[in-house]
Amino acid sequence: MNKPITGLVICLVLITTGCGGSRPEPALDVAAEAELVGPEEAPVGVPGRESYKMVIGDFLRIKFFYYPQHDVDVTIRPDGMVAIPLVGEVVAEGMEPSELEGIIRARYAEVLAAPDVTVIVAEFANQTFVVFGEVEKPGAYPLDGSMTLVDAVARAGGLKVTGRAGSVILMRRTPTGEYSGQKVDLDAILKAEVSDMIPLQARDVVYVPMTTIAKVDVFVDQFFQQLSPAWL
Repeated sequence: MNKPITGLVICLVLITTGCGGSRPEPALDVAAEAELVGPEEAPVGVPGRESYKMVIGDFLRIKFFYYPQHDVDVTIRPDGMVAIPLVGEVVAEGMEPSELEGIIRARYAEVLAAPDVTVIVAEFANQTFVVFGEVEKPGAYPLDGSMTLVDAVARAGGLKVTGRAGSVILMRRTPTGEYSGQKVDLDAILKAEVSDMIPLQARDVVYVPMTTIAKVDVFVDQFFQQLSPAWL
């Protein structure tokens, strides 16, 4: 009675262990695995956002990783310049920190080995923008981090019903101190017909004009109520 049971147990063991031999590992298809995992994903950025450009009044910390004795703190002067040892006077206004790093690194490479440097905006200047025209709350507002033209209009309470979203005027200060303007179709941006979100900059001025109908209404109001023609 024990022999059949013993034989059955032996058969089960042989089946489980692959009949006495080592079980071969399946071949690894490297190409298939790579295709399954996929390529390394690139960092996802925020669409329509630009790197920060330094402005007058920003307080900068310029740090050398291997030469801390050369560290320096500077504030961007009203003329847009900073004075840096061995580099001299540099226009910092309108630059990205990485651009200023490149200038400093190139100049210090003449006297230091591997001048690894970083520019940190330690304190941001009091930056504002202005929105006026056909918005609910016209006025000056602080520029908080990365903002767009859409954010500016939203901060001002949004458009009035009399506002012409398709002809918003963005006025921006040029390096010479003057202002240049461009017409922006805010309506197309809000409807996602265009992807350009137009990053806002310090001292930008946003003007929302009236619609044609609104202008007619203003004219009628001025003519009939304010002028009060005697012949009526």
